[in-house]
Amino acid sequence: MAFYIYRIFSNFLSVFIIIFFAWRFLNSKENKNSIIDKFTINQKDRPKGKLIWINAVSIGEAKSGMIIADELIKKNPNINILFSTSTLSSFKLISKLNKRLILIYSPIDISFVVKRFIDHWKPDLSIFLESEIWPNMINYLKKNKINLTIINGRISNKSFKIWKKISFFSQKIFKSIDICLVQDSFSQHRFKNLGTKNVQLIGNLKFLSKKPEVNQKDFFSLKKQLMGKRIITMFSTHENEEKYLIYCLKQLKKKYKNIFFIIIPRHLHRAEKIKYSLKKHNVKFALRSINKSSIKEKEFYIVDSFGELPLFFKLSEITIVGGSFTNKGGHNPIETSHFKCALIFGPFMQNFSNIEKTILKKNAGFKVKNSKQLSDKITLLLSNRKKKNEVINNFKKVCKNESKKARLIFNNLQKFL
Repeated sequence: MAFYIYRIFSNFLSVFIIIFFAWRFLNSKENKNSIIDKFTINQKDRPKGKLIWINAVSIGEAKSGMIIADELIKKNPNINILFSTSTLSSFKLISKLNKRLILIYSPIDISFVVKRFIDHWKPDLSIFLESEIWPNMINYLKKNKINLTIINGRISNKSFKIWKKISFFSQKIFKSIDICLVQDSFSQHRFKNLGTKNVQLIGNLKFLSKKPEVNQKDFFSLKKQLMGKRIITMFSTHENEEKYLIYCLKQLKKKYKNIFFIIIPRHLHRAEKIKYSLKKHNVKFALRSINKSSIKEKEFYIVDSFGELPLFFKLSEITIVGGSFTNKGGHNPIETSHFKCALIFGPFMQNFSNIEKTILKKNAGFKVKNSKQLSDKITLLLSNRKKKNEVINNFKKVCKNESKKARLIFNNLQKFL
């Protein structure tokens, strides 16, 4: 009955959803191909043989999904991978990799759209990343006896409370998950509490990520321009997080005349607000999209370009996790371990709580509560090379150890194949 009500409700909302996507298209948040795929208007041909559907919505999940896809193809060269993602940026990222897979946009969770999608592709196994819980998709997979695996499973406390309030409905959804491999103990408890039977704490799949490639031409060009600078990068920042760096700049300039901050916003449209904030405080800055040279005399560099995180990690002595100074739960710090930069994060790292605990326990990074503490830790790392190298090496060891645990994910997947 609960699934029936949701199905009718989602069909009723389909008119409004179509209008919403038309608005997104007009505002360049969707394109022709994404609309066609998301509403399953004109689907690609299904190849013969086994087909594994990997559903990874955003960039972070898409990167994790590619780790799974690569490993599955390596162990099972004859299988086909259907890889779906939702955002233009994640689709662009995956398409650049030129992998052997069928890349599409994820279908909208409207009953008739999902039914058409599953009837056409008939996957032998479906793999959803992290917190993608879509009732119509799960219901139709169950009806067609298609196994559903959640990998890198995560449920925030906020989402858990919402699902719990509608337990008459959520229990049916979460019971339909065949196996759930979670990344932290909190999510393990929450999935079990919501009705998932087979929940295993494996660890974070992101620990298996390979060292990302860096554009060497850009790297040497920037390195030459910034020779002698003490470079600090704050990545995936959210609203008002730049104010922490502005405070640090004013404090650190008293001792270090060569401080250079790089700020990489989570959403590129925020670059304008960051510019306004820096102008207000008389901070000298350059914009990546405009000033690719002549930046040495600046104090801040706003990166309003896509896919360049590794480049700036490689240039930096210290990296600061965005989304951890405002209550966004933090962002993935693991990728920084491939480079020689010490890690600092703020008080809000609940999306990576297990990683946070391990980092602090192993002295592999620093947690700070405010601007003053952030400035103090930066000063410590800039003035004490031995301490900085110790923190960097400890984080590399943490990631290496955790990657061994994460490999167990593939043992579980092979059972289905």
